[in-house]
Order: sequence, then structure tokens, then C-alpha cells
Amino acid sequence: MALAASSQAAGVATASDGAHAAGRTVGTVSTATDPAHHDAPSARLGDGGRVELVGGRDVRVTQQPKGAGARAPRYAVAATNGTVTVRPAGPRMTDRTAASLPLTSKGTDGTRLRSGLRAMNATSTYAVKLNITHADVQSKYFYVWNRSTWVSYLVDSDALGPTATVKLPPGDYFSVALHMDWRQPSYLLTRTFTVGSAAMTVTFDQSAAKETAIRTDDTTATRQDSAVWISVPGGDMAGFAGGGSGKVYVNPFTMKGVSLRVHDVLGKKGASASVPSLYRYDLTHSFTTTVPASPVATVRTSALAKTVTRVDAPGTRTTASLGTVPDFGEWTGVYIGGPVPVAGSVTEYVTPGVRYGRFLAYGTSDSNLILPDRTLPAGTGAGEVLGAAPLQPMRGPSLGSQWYNGKASLFEAHTFGDTAGHTGHDFRATYAYRLTGADGVTYAQASGLDASHSLTSSTAPTAPQTYTLDQTVHRRVPYARLSTDVHNVWTFRSGYAGSGKELPLIDTQLKVSGLDGMGRAAAGPVRIDASATTRATDAAQANTRITGLAYSTDDGATWTDLPVAADGSASLDVPATASFVSLRVTAADDQGGSLVRTIGRAFAGPAPQGDERVGPTSISNISVNGGKPVELTDQPLQEFKAKFTATDPSGVAHGDMYLYRGSYDAPDAVLYSPWPATCTKVDATTSTCETHFAYIEPRQTLGRNAFAGTWKAAAWAESADGTGHVDLHAAKSLSLLRDATLSANASPEPVTKGRTLTITGKLSRADWETLGGYHGYTGQKVKLQFRKKGATTYATVKTVTTNSTGNLKTTVTASTDGYWRYSFPGTSTTAAVSAGGDFVDVR
Repeated sequence: MALAASSQAAGVATASDGAHAAGRTVGTVSTATDPAHHDAPSARLGDGGRVELVGGRDVRVTQQPKGAGARAPRYAVAATNGTVTVRPAGPRMTDRTAASLPLTSKGTDGTRLRSGLRAMNATSTYAVKLNITHADVQSKYFYVWNRSTWVSYLVDSDALGPTATVKLPPGDYFSVALHMDWRQPSYLLTRTFTVGSAAMTVTFDQSAAKETAIRTDDTTATRQDSAVWISVPGGDMAGFAGGGSGKVYVNPFTMKGVSLRVHDVLGKKGASASVPSLYRYDLTHSFTTTVPASPVATVRTSALAKTVTRVDAPGTRTTASLGTVPDFGEWTGVYIGGPVPVAGSVTEYVTPGVRYGRFLAYGTSDSNLILPDRTLPAGTGAGEVLGAAPLQPMRGPSLGSQWYNGKASLFEAHTFGDTAGHTGHDFRATYAYRLTGADGVTYAQASGLDASHSLTSSTAPTAPQTYTLDQTVHRRVPYARLSTDVHNVWTFRSGYAGSGKELPLIDTQLKVSGLDGMGRAAAGPVRIDASATTRATDAAQANTRITGLAYSTDDGATWTDLPVAADGSASLDVPATASFVSLRVTAADDQGGSLVRTIGRAFAGPAPQGDERVGPTSISNISVNGGKPVELTDQPLQEFKAKFTATDPSGVAHGDMYLYRGSYDAPDAVLYSPWPATCTKVDATTSTCETHFAYIEPRQTLGRNAFAGTWKAAAWAESADGTGHVDLHAAKSLSLLRDATLSANASPEPVTKGRTLTITGKLSRADWETLGGYHGYTGQKVKLQFRKKGATTYATVKTVTTNSTGNLKTTVTASTDGYWRYSFPGTSTTAAVSAGGDFVDVR
């Protein structure tokens, strides 16, 4: 089956995001200590994550640890050499975060590999050197198959440089070389060769490769992301090339049963995370048996499937990325995608008849929705809404909390699903569980877990009794303001029912009419529809009903009950003074089960959302970039830090911050740290919280020069005892500026005293838009300054204005030896800069 894993890079999903459909899962798994979720072949990745093969056909990849390692390249899942391999699919294919599992499902299995190994043991092997020519190669990956049996042979490609060596028995072979270096075009190069009775060298000529892509008749569309790979008979693959907007090259070939797969996502040129494209092309194409001399496919927009997808905001206008992977019926695939509007709609044009796995990631990609696989016919189809509030617990695609080996395995991670029923995670949220029995025993208790962790109880009695499962989920994150606290109290009656039997917990679903794309209600009546079901086969026919609905506009300090109709609906008259509305729903079944679920800040109200101060918690000493303006070039991987002091009599649990431009409720652009802030304890009451803003590439993150200027920092902190918090929406103003360059050249050199000296130069600034690079800054007043030989300071001689290309030119009379330079004081959008002094010898 076509599988995909993920990415923590900007605009791609986390390693525990995924999709689920019949026969296919890539999603969250529990910790390695939980046997209920690790009864299948599994292995640990080098970055601390875990991969497992479930049922011989489903691959699950855990999230990586928090911290710097959490921003790894995207993972690719493939079946080669009789194993399922999970490894980075980004620029460094040889990164040792890979893991492999024995592949036991039908299709590509260990049989061909074992027969190949027996053949190798019975036959002499010869060293075959694989070499990429006409290329500057740092990282690469080689694949080799016997083209008669399609047995694969593992090649150690880890060493830097263009070559690798593999030992092969006599036979006919098909080989692929993947060459990808960061921010460079990527290449898939193929060769056929025959091994006789001697060592040999096989060369892959990179200069013969041709560009491959899928293009449309929409001239405004350009590639946002891509994945290109080669599949061979039996389900094995070679790749992935591509990634981002970079070009991909392949060399034409003909080989029966071999296909070149191309998956491209296109959007409007110049789109960015802050200004996403309002349309999106999700296109796939296969060149089967023959890759032509010009391997570019062209499609007409009118022949594609068309649908409109609305993406709702989690209470604030954040960023979001939609990722997809096509299913070709192979053990291969990788999610690619791009930014989509939040609190807005994107028109999707999709290759018809192809099944796509999908996910939506918000903000830092720690928060996501797992979407159902989708196959669209040609023509215009019905749209859908993603991320509509209230965000709430949804039963996941696999078993949740269950009995296993006489214990209860507690796993209720899908807390932030939307009203359409898409399950959702947030890996910055913290989870707490407590399982108690009517016998007074606490069977399991833990706090501070994240969505990828489950909790296993002590051995439970086999005799039925009534249990209470209390779960709390808390999140305060920069990219979401809704569903900040979710509290579930389940009661259920059960005895140990055998491994893999779900606990008979009640699930509810709430829908609120009339919310806008920000998850906000106007003053006046809204309708709430509530429904409930009970899990587990032994309670499949349970009569489960809604028993109550209540709301609060003061974060749960007081509650007002609502009259509930027989169908579970109720009407709520939202007060004009409400900033947020919390909801509480209760349900019961005739099996002895009940549920009390509270969703804090389920949706927003019409009143403004101002600063919050509860208790004595305070924030002070906010500093961004050490108090200096943040100056961003046009390059990737830029970073800076910010910090503040937080205090509370009980101590500080945690805090965080983010930066935004425009209004707090609907910012034009935002900057998030890839990781939560680190709060370091200073003393019993005080902590210093530091945030690391990293991986910034202005063209991808911002995309508009107009975003330079004044920004604001939002910051918050929470007390250690959980009773106090402070949330400051405009805690600090700062300057986010375009970097500038300035040159100066004085001539002639040397010069005769009293003669004319001409000083030229150029003032340029970083372009955060489509072109990139640095471009002349016109009409700016720049100081011409002189420092006499032996002196330590410059004095201003005159002011010169840049011309229409940013150039400077003026003349002075030479009088004494010294240094000439131009100095630009900066503007509200552009950084100050001074040229290096140009020494002139005056004779």
C-alpha cells in the first residue's frame, strides 16, 4: 500500500501526524513501555522516535522528542531489501535516523530477499563501484535490483562523495542513484548493467538528466513542493527526490514494469506561510516502462477535480499547511504540501481518480487534523470544512483505552478533533490520567504526558466493578486560543475482557451553529447539537443519551444549565459580554456508564479578548534579540532568541511567547518558535523563560516586504500551583527589519592634494518576496563620512541621496590621508548599515 511519513519542517507534518483509511495507517503510537501498542515488530529511530509494522501492512511512526531534534527532515516509508525502512526524505538521505523492520505482509516480502541471499552464498560476488559523474556530490543514495528476479541488494551509501561499492553475483541489474544536496536541484539517475566474472565500475551521468514536473495551463501556478520516485516490480522503490520548489531531474530510460512517479503541489507564485495561495494544484503522474526524453506532464485545469476547502482558525489567525500523499498501491510515499489560508478557503484542483492521504497541520505543526483519504472524480465536487470549533475529543482510527494482558492501557490522545469528526492531536498539550476502582484502588495515575504517550495500569481484577477514569488535557500555545482545557470524567463497569478489548467509555460530539471562520459567535442565540455513543462490542447496543448541557462565560467559575431537547439539542443565547464560552456535556448509558466532559473555551464570543491576569503571576524584563532590532536577510535558517522573567509565589510552571504584526485578533503575519519556551528556575518564585525563534526564511515564512516594521510580542506564564496565570497580548514592541548592505569606493587612489575625489557606492536591502536577493533602495539620504588617518571616529561631510537603482555618487576635494565611507541611519523598515572605510592616500 502507499504509505507516507512526515516532516517537522515549516509547512509539513510532524512525525506522528498521519492518515488512516482502509488498510493503511500512519499515525501516533504509544510509548515503548506500553505493550498494548507494541505487540508488532518495532524499532527505535536514531532521533529517539519509534517505528512499528502493525498487521503486516500498517506503519506507524512516533513523534520525535521535543527540543532541537524535533525539527528533523520529513520521513519516507518504503519497502526494500525485504524490510520496511523509515528514513529522512529531506536533503540528507544518509542521515542515521533510519530504522528498518522485517516485512511480513504480502507483496514485497522476505522470500525474494532470502532467495537472493542464498544465491549470493552459492555464487562468487564481485565488487561493483557505483559512481555519479559530472556532479559535485556530497550526499547520495544508491539502489540495486536484479532485473530478472527483482531481488534488491543493499548498498552502503553513507560515505560522502559520488561513489559507493556493492558486491554482486553475476547477473543483469537495474540501479538508481539519488543525489540531493540542500538547496540544490535533485536527481534520480538510472543505469542497467551486467556483472560477469570481474569487478566493474558503473557510472551515472548527471549531465544527461532532464527536468521532470507536472505543469498546468494556469500560468500563475508554480511548484510549492514535490516528491519524485521510481517504483519497480514487487513494490520496491527508489527515491525520494524533490522537496520544496526546487527542480528535479531524471534521465530517460525504458525498463518493463518500472515507473517514475511524480507528485507536485502547485500554488500561486510568491505565496508564503503568511500569505498563502488561494488555490492549490495537487497533481500526480506516472511514466510507466518508458521515461521520455522530455519527462514533463501537462494537464488542463478543466480536466481536473475541483473542490473548495474551508480551513477554520482555532480562535486566532495562525498558519496552516495541508499535506497529501498519493496511493499507488505500493509500500511507498511521502507527504508533501504547502500553506493554506486559515479562516478562509482554498480552491483545490486535484488529479481525478487518485486516492490521496491527507493531513492538516496548524502553527508549528505540533497541532494537526488527520483527514480521511479522498478520491475525487473530474469536475466540480462538494467542498468541506476543516478545523471547525468546538475542538473536542474524537475516537481515533484505532483502539483507544483498552484491556491488555490483565491491565488497562489508557490512550485518549485525539483531544482536538473538529466538528466534522476529523481526529486531532496537539503535541504541546499536557495529559494527565487517573484510573480508580470502586474498591478504592488507584490502578494508574500520571501527569505531564503528551499526545504520543499512553499509560498502563497495574493488574486489574478480573471480576467486574465500576471504574472512574479522570483525564485532563491542558494547552496554552501560540497558535490556538480555543479548547485550552478539556476534562473528562468517565465511569464504566467492566471486568478484564481480554487483550484488545476497548474500555466501554462514552463518546460525545458537540456541534455549534453560527460560528465564523475564527470559531467566534455573535451575540444572540446559537444551537448546540450533542450526541453520544458507547464503545466496545459488549456495549454496542447500549442506549446512550445526552443528560445535560451547560455553559460558562467565566472559564468555569459559574455554570448555567441549558434545557436539552430529546434529540440532544439546546439553544444558547450568547451574551454580548462573553469573550469565550466553555461547554459542559453529560451523558449516560444503560450499561452503568457515564461521562462528564468540560471543554474550556469551546468557542469565542463577541466581546474583545483583552489581557488576562489571574492571581499574582507576573511577567517582566521582556527582551527580544537582546534589545536590538531583528534584521532578516533573504536567506534560510535565520534565528534569534527572546526571553522574559516570570514570577509567582508558588513558582512558575511554564511560559511562552510569539511575535505578530498587525492586530492581536487577526494578525497579518506571525513568527513562532519551533519549540516551547524553556523556563529556567532562578529561585522558588522566579523563572527566566527563553524562546528560540529558528528556521526563519523570510520568503517562505513572511513573503512580503511590507511586513517589515513594528511587531509586537505576546507572552504568558502560568503558576506552579495552577491557580494563576498572566497573558499579555502586546507585551513588547520590536522592530523586524530588512537587512541592508552598503558599499563605498573612493577614486582615484592615490590622489593629489587639492584634486577631486569621487566616492561611489550602493545601498541595497533584502527582498523577502519572489525575487529574493538584495535590491537597490531608492531615494534614501545617506551620510558621506571621513575619518582622518590616525583618528578613531568618523565625521559627516555631506548627505547624498540614492538614485533610482540605489546608487550613490558624489565628489569632494582631497586634502589629507584617511578613510571615506557611506553611512545609512536606517528607516522604520530597513536596518542601519555603514560601509567599510576606503583608505585614500593623498599626496
